[in-house]
Amino acid sequence: MTLLSSAYSRRLDPRFAPLASREAFESLAPEARFALASEIAQALGPAFAPVSELIGAAGLPSLVHRPTKMFFVVIPGGTFVMGLSDDEVDEIAALYAPLGRADEARAFVRWSTQPPRRVRVLPFLCARTPVTERLAHERLADLYPGDGEGYVPSDAPVPFAPRLAAELRGVVGFRLLAEAEWEWIAREGGARSWLGQPPTSISLTLDPARDPSPRPNAFGIDLLRAGLEFVADAWHEGYTGAPADAIAWHPRAIPDNTRGCHGGFMDEIEAVRLHAGVREGRHGDDPAAVRFALDLP
Repeated sequence: MTLLSSAYSRRLDPRFAPLASREAFESLAPEARFALASEIAQALGPAFAPVSELIGAAGLPSLVHRPTKMFFVVIPGGTFVMGLSDDEVDEIAALYAPLGRADEARAFVRWSTQPPRRVRVLPFLCARTPVTERLAHERLADLYPGDGEGYVPSDAPVPFAPRLAAELRGVVGFRLLAEAEWEWIAREGGARSWLGQPPTSISLTLDPARDPSPRPNAFGIDLLRAGLEFVADAWHEGYTGAPADAIAWHPRAIPDNTRGCHGGFMDEIEAVRLHAGVREGRHGDDPAAVRFALDLP
């Protein structure tokens, strides 16, 4: 199974031209958006069906993958600046200034997010939620057998070890999000900088932005519920030499890189990961959620 998007090596199907940018998509009436869902489902084949609902505040088309019952949102493309701008770094430092940790926060975020660069994103499909325990049990019963007699897998997303995540990708047949695609969604196409509401301060006890409850963003994607998520790119310490397209950078068969945040902060400085541009760092063998993506046909 390919680890990379194939969309950047071919032309966008003219039927899906309104998805090339957020601005073009936003001009579409609801009927045209539903029509896009039907066109995409038909082009992908009988395993997919359109959903009679527009998703998120952005009103995005949606499809269901019948064999897995996995719901996908159609994400419009565009361009955005990936990484942290100097203004964003200053904003983060200011949040920690009352704690006397502005310089620490600045150093914490700058090293892995520079230099910021403009990235081209082509439209793609993204799963609304990460892989659930039920799906893993169905598809990898020999590797993910559950807890014995009477075991009933839940429909909640769960984290997986890197090797098991790779097995899931191979069995289900979809790819992981590229890191740039993840950030494009997290920033809602460049409209936002924070996951959820921008915090007025960073504090383990007072900051409401730490709430990890499942609240989908404007694209209908829940980025906080399952915490850290695997991305296809290999871990790189910064963006020097990174591609200008939203395509996985040196993808790994066994993922070793994550994006996202979690609610179990041990220190105030970790709350900075609620910013859409902040990176978690090399993930090692610890588990993370698995969210699938696929290209438009």
